Amino acid sequence: MTTTADLAARLRGMSDDELERLVVARRLPAAVLAESGPQHAADFFDLAEALRTDDAVDAALEHLPRATLLALRDGSADADALAPAVALGLADDAGAVDDAVAGRLAAHAEVADLRPGGTAPVRPAAPDEQVADQERARATGAERAFTTMTVLAELLRAVDAGEVRELVKGGIGTPLARTLGERVGTDPDVVPDRLTLLDRTGLAHPGEGRWAVSSEGRTWLVAAWPDRWVDLAGRWWRSLDPAVHDVLRAADDDLHDLVAVGRWAFPAGARWLDAVLLDVAGTAEVLGLAVDGTVTATGRAVLDGDADAAADDLPPTVDGVYLQHDLTVIAPGPLTPADDDALRSVADLEAPGLAARYRVSEDSVRRAFRAGSTREDLLALLDRLSATDVPQPLTYLVDQVASRDGGLVVDVAPDGRGAVVHGTPDQLDLVGVDAELRQLTWERADLTTLTAPHPPHVVHAALEEQRYPAVLTAAARPMTSDAPPGRRRGGAGRTPEQAAHALVERLRLTTERGDAEPEQEWLGRQIDLAVRGKTPIRLTVRMPDGSERPISIVPTSVAAGRVRGRDTAVDVERTLPLSLVVAVESEA
Repeated sequence: MTTTADLAARLRGMSDDELERLVVARRLPAAVLAESGPQHAADFFDLAEALRTDDAVDAALEHLPRATLLALRDGSADADALAPAVALGLADDAGAVDDAVAGRLAAHAEVADLRPGGTAPVRPAAPDEQVADQERARATGAERAFTTMTVLAELLRAVDAGEVRELVKGGIGTPLARTLGERVGTDPDVVPDRLTLLDRTGLAHPGEGRWAVSSEGRTWLVAAWPDRWVDLAGRWWRSLDPAVHDVLRAADDDLHDLVAVGRWAFPAGARWLDAVLLDVAGTAEVLGLAVDGTVTATGRAVLDGDADAAADDLPPTVDGVYLQHDLTVIAPGPLTPADDDALRSVADLEAPGLAARYRVSEDSVRRAFRAGSTREDLLALLDRLSATDVPQPLTYLVDQVASRDGGLVVDVAPDGRGAVVHGTPDQLDLVGVDAELRQLTWERADLTTLTAPHPPHVVHAALEEQRYPAVLTAAARPMTSDAPPGRRRGGAGRTPEQAAHALVERLRLTTERGDAEPEQEWLGRQIDLAVRGKTPIRLTVRMPDGSERPISIVPTSVAAGRVRGRDTAVDVERTLPLSLVVAVESEA
């Protein structure tokens, strides 16, 4: 018989790293990991009891493969088959199965009916025409991947603009989904799923209600299309549960009827695995990795990290756009993400897609100036991207806005201390004698340069307050962090790994704490468990002459440094000082 005390002793003997991995893998409720509360684990015995509850054992069995369940049920000594169960604390290194685990195994009809051996269920073969038309499948997959990446990129930009907020109950509201759907050019019903995909792949996070783009998301936005596809697919694949990986390997690129494969590979996992596998099959189609239930050759290459294979199937990018006299910009094909990002600095996207349409406006040019671009920067960018000459109305618009909003450029001083302001001599004459700006203590370096000993953003704010057309260069902006806000996890804001680390630290301190010797406190807890379970135990007691004597009792209480119980050998009541107890062993 394996008891709570036995498991507590095993847990106590683990290294901190092993114990943390076990706690994370067992997915214990937040109440058990909490610092306080009626269910929190205060010592190793509490943790052992939490791991042996029916719900905790069932949750662990649901993630065990077929061979491991058979080994646990039949008492097999196959170390390889038992390894996953040992890692989860369901059996010890010798293969002895915890009694609580044995009881739950017997309660699962799907486990009790398992037969050793056998192979995965026979699955329907793919239609002949589907097997034959691989080129069509690859083209369809690449088209879906491009569409999905376009939607994700637009959602990331909406997130970066602060336009995506979660409801208090979680998720986004229907009006916001409709607005985002119109912005990114997709069905509003799809938007929540695509946001979930951004969260799962780590490109954006819900934070504390307002979504934020991660640093990885910003990098992904300007990566080349093939790299985008490979990175997105890899992030999604790595986010999947190891059990799902096992099922997909068993499926061998055939995603038809994945649920049947999952139930064969993980017989106790239907409660959680069925829905996950259905979602995986759907997401593989959305990411262009599979078409009509079969992973394509390109999809497999993308999952293996082959960006060249992705480039072969994705639509080719174009080198230039057409600038129109009505200030619209037509891209005859997909731009590279870097060119798209550069164009968006001076234009607004009106219609996403393979042939996207942008528009340059007074507001968009003003935004570019306020972001730190100069007139020469904008005209050079437009000239580089344009397949033809820059139209005169567009040049006129840039000049007109520059005269009002881009005349003064505030930059950081060459030595990194203070600010420099560049402009025309006439503009700087006005700034230098403006009484409202006298506190900036200007110095005239030359006809087109003013210097001030204050931070550039302070100088820029002062100029803007006095309605001067000033812009702040990117290099002069205050440093900001791209890190997403803390994630919500169980109300404590901690990841499972952080919660497990805190629990292990707390358990180690509890073991070493107390007025009594730590080992005596440990023995007392073992006896207390036997009292509650009315189970016989064998005490090893140190006698006055220094010898040690075993005494078998059924304990009835442990208090005030003494243990009381019925001696099973002579059927008398005994009271022993706990300080004389050397060891406790279960006799159940």
